[in-house]
Amino acid sequence: MSRSSWKIPYIILNLENGDRIIHRTIIYQRMAAITPRLIGQTIYVFNGLRPIPIKITEHHVGFKFGAFALTKKRAKIANLKKR
Repeated sequence: MSRSSWKIPYIILNLENGDRIIHRTIIYQRMAAITPRLIGQTIYVFNGLRPIPIKITEHHVGFKFGAFALTKKRAKIANLKKR
């Protein structure tokens, strides 16, 4: 279930209040929104197994962190050998 549209976006205040560049920051809250202050930084989003690096650009603003760190592997389709 998504967050109601009348509520403000959920943001992580620790990332917003710092003026310095953040190195090796791991985000565990995938539902948090990406804000314009994070443009140009590399943020690691935890997908349940390992942190996935994401370089934040202006196209990412407004989306959730979880949209860019997939949690499931893509299915591999085995090639059938002809006999």
